[in-house]
Amino acid sequence: MLSIRIDQFEFDYPDAEEKLEIDVSKRSRYPHPDVKAFAGSTIGVPAASALPEPVPFYRVAERGSISEYLERFARVDVPRHCDWATHILSEESWDEVHLIICMPDAFVRYHWSTSA
Repeated sequence: MLSIRIDQFEFDYPDAEEKLEIDVSKRSRYPHPDVKAFAGSTIGVPAASALPEPVPFYRVAERGSISEYLERFARVDVPRHCDWATHILSEESWDEVHLIICMPDAFVRYHWSTSA
């Protein structure tokens, strides 16, 4: 699994106190054959057992900035009208976005937040 941590100084406006965590793992028999196994590794087993129903990525409110940051920091290319199953882990909020995205060949955990 590839885990990337980005601090506020990598963003265009460091005063916004943004931070971003991205975890990427290829789908494989071991250690992540399915989304629950991946979620268990990244957010914990109790949270993984209670994953919300997925929605298509194109229905995620902040998909533009999410796509931009995934490309910029993790080299993950998200198609324009992407229907990847996406589990939204955080309530819709201005200061946090937490998702698990099920790509065809990999899983991504995306957790952006700001304290500004």
